[in-house]
Amino acid sequence: MTAKILVLDIETSRAIVETFSLWKPFIGIDRVIMDSRILCFAAKWRDSDKAVFKSSWADDDIEGYRKMLQAAWDLLDSADFVVTWNGDRFDNQWLEGEFVRLGMPRPAPYKSLDLIKVLKRHFKQSLLSMKLDWSARLLLGDKKTAHGGSDLWHDIRYGTRAVQRTAQAKMKEYNIQDVVLTGQILEKYLPWTNINLALYDGGSNDELLHCTKCNSTNLHRRGSKFYHTTAFTYYLHRCKDCGATSRGKRAVNTTQLRAV
Repeated sequence: MTAKILVLDIETSRAIVETFSLWKPFIGIDRVIMDSRILCFAAKWRDSDKAVFKSSWADDDIEGYRKMLQAAWDLLDSADFVVTWNGDRFDNQWLEGEFVRLGMPRPAPYKSLDLIKVLKRHFKQSLLSMKLDWSARLLLGDKKTAHGGSDLWHDIRYGTRAVQRTAQAKMKEYNIQDVVLTGQILEKYLPWTNINLALYDGGSNDELLHCTKCNSTNLHRRGSKFYHTTAFTYYLHRCKDCGATSRGKRAVNTTQLRAV
């Protein structure tokens, strides 16, 4: 059994509202003409190069919208981990909220791995920006897909058919690239995450040591470095594949007394 890790990103539409002013308007809920909604999502499994993309472009495409959300539900229901960039405050809440609104059941439990939280905990002060685009440029030498100077969200809703098709294709490219970048940054961040992939692998009972981050067995023991708890001492091992450190299965030293 291997952990099923899903990398996910959604894009949403703008709401349509009435307002008297363009300067810091307060817009009451009765002035909302059309609510915001999910336009599309892209996702890929960590062990696959193929991205899944689903969309519902038209505001009145109720059946298509439900089908898109069902596809997202099926993926989340199958996942052990869902990896996002700011997903705990955006993507995951949007999806879970729409599941509730559409009367869909809650997906089976999964663990959320929001990479922006890893960044905030370990790297925030070293970065000028917490945007995905900035980390992609620094870590990967890559960047988000540019909009090309056009307003994709406006063109998808109001453009001619030709303009809409062009905007939809660009939005798909933009959405999928965000998932690709997030998945690649996950590999960079693995040693700093709090996940233990070895727990999901049947080989964890094969008496071999498995890296807790990437599940590799390509580890070496740090001869002069140990991991200490309040009661036990363990050998410390470093993974040659992802660089993470893990402690051994069995204690090599302990004391007869415990603190009380």
